[in-house]
Parts: sequence; structure tokens; C-alpha cells
Amino acid sequence: MPTPHRARITWSAEQVRQCLPAIRETIDPAWFDDVTAKKTDGWSLICRFESPPNEQGNPSTARVRFMVAEAPHERLKRGVSLRLFERSGGGLALVEILE
Repeated sequence: MPTPHRARITWSAEQVRQCLPAIRETIDPAWFDDVTAKKTDGWSLICRFESPPNEQGNPSTARVRFMVAEAPHERLKRGVSLRLFERSGGGLALVEILE
């Protein structure tokens, strides 16, 4: 199992307006910045929050990793950004890999 990476998740204004997620783990599609989000297949990204985003605020921190072995795990490194699908409203959050 790949090592999770510390990440900062900045939620969209629409997600903040609707309320940040009240969960400790989510698995949602994510896209690297070099592809068009929602127009191509994304990778399932597992986000584990020490405390739920609705308690942390915006931005939130999480440990993230891809769900499947075939995913490009080597691309998850410091400075890389992804766009994460937001279930509520279908917007995109910014995921920045911190370590």
C-alpha cells in the first residue's frame, strides 16, 4: 500500500457556501492539473482527515493517496496540485501535496 501524503485542500466557494464535509474519509475522483478535469478519467483519491473539514475550515488538511495500484503514485510529491471532485454541487477543490 502506498504511503499517504500530507495535503492541503482548498474547497470551492460553492462548497463553503453549502457547508464543508462533516466526514473523516472520502474517496472521490481527482485530476492532475495537466489534464481537463471531468473531461478525462480521474484517479480515485482517498482523503483521510484528522478532523472533519467542517471543523477545520477552509483550507483543510488531510493525508491522501490513490486507491488503486495502477495509479501514478510517483506523481504525488511535494508541490504537485490536483483537482478533487466535490460531491456537493459538483465543483472542484484544489489539492496541494505538501510532503
